[in-house]
Amino acid sequence: MGSGHLPFKVVSDFAVGGVAILRKVRMDDGTIALLRELQASKMLRFSVRKRFTEGTRHRQMLSPHPNIQNSLGTGSSFFRPYEIIEFVDGMTLRSMMTLNDYRVKENVNLIIHQIAQGLSWVHEHHLMHLDVKPENFLVHRNHNVMEVKLTDFDLTRDASDNGPHRQMGTPAFMAPEQFIDHVSFPGSDVFAFGLIAYQLLSGHIAFSGKTEKKLWRHQASASVKPRAVRELNPSVSSQMEFIVMKCLEKKLSDRYRDMTQVLQALNRIDK
Repeated sequence: MGSGHLPFKVVSDFAVGGVAILRKVRMDDGTIALLRELQASKMLRFSVRKRFTEGTRHRQMLSPHPNIQNSLGTGSSFFRPYEIIEFVDGMTLRSMMTLNDYRVKENVNLIIHQIAQGLSWVHEHHLMHLDVKPENFLVHRNHNVMEVKLTDFDLTRDASDNGPHRQMGTPAFMAPEQFIDHVSFPGSDVFAFGLIAYQLLSGHIAFSGKTEKKLWRHQASASVKPRAVRELNPSVSSQMEFIVMKCLEKKLSDRYRDMTQVLQALNRIDK
């Protein structure tokens, strides 16, 4: 199975996602990679197919970058679109957080920094990721150094395509403007980054509620503020706390404009 310009051989099935099937493949040069192909059952669902092909195009635009799960090429087989992406021998940040993996705590500032680098790269290309969550960051060791890679670009849109749109992302990581007005901006990715960084640093989620809907209501409400990070973890620097809390401002104009501004602020810590 393959195409003229992308010769590969399927090694094994790897995983099934929401719209795609992933298989481990070996390229002609011996490189192990992943084949990510649209599920056959989704072939005639135009909106899903379009989202998948747009996602592959955006990943190609962003590759290569050390904090992106890079594209190695795209193609189609019997009219089914696919992409070949690099194989990352690691686990999702969500899995590591759920397992309370000691490496997360030991490398928390490095992880936050690399998440910011990947997202800044997206924003520098005038795109918005729009599904920023721990499940979409892969963590592995590269020469004994933790490396974080952003993946899943199926909801990625041009930064000027602000909405309103029905398809917004994952509610637990959506910003107030996405809940209330169904609009998205690079600052919406900033809010989602803030939610991840807050949990990584404090060990707690920024907004809580007895039900998911109450949690989302608190997340969207201008009157509900998260506790200061340093109240929960005094070892966090005041500079880092300031950055994370600014990312979590409910009003879009009070946040950093994009992740490039966040990365610049992170680079200034203790310098």
